[in-house]
Amino acid sequence: MASGRGDDMLSAKLAGALIVALPLILLAWATLRRRLPVLWFAVALILVGTGYLAATGATDDIARMFAVK
Repeated sequence: MASGRGDDMLSAKLAGALIVALPLILLAWATLRRRLPVLWFAVALILVGTGYLAATGATDDIARMFAVK
């Protein structure tokens, strides 16, 4: 049951992380799918970079920039 505070929506941190990480992972997959070790390394670096952005609060700002009011 939702409390009416927007609990059922994505948090800004998670939304920003998805906005950053998904296009990069898809681009890495499209370009590196035949070289699996390099692809996995690229995905690991993307996730570490996205984690850093989430830890510093940058993903919140990114989500707010793309938010529709």
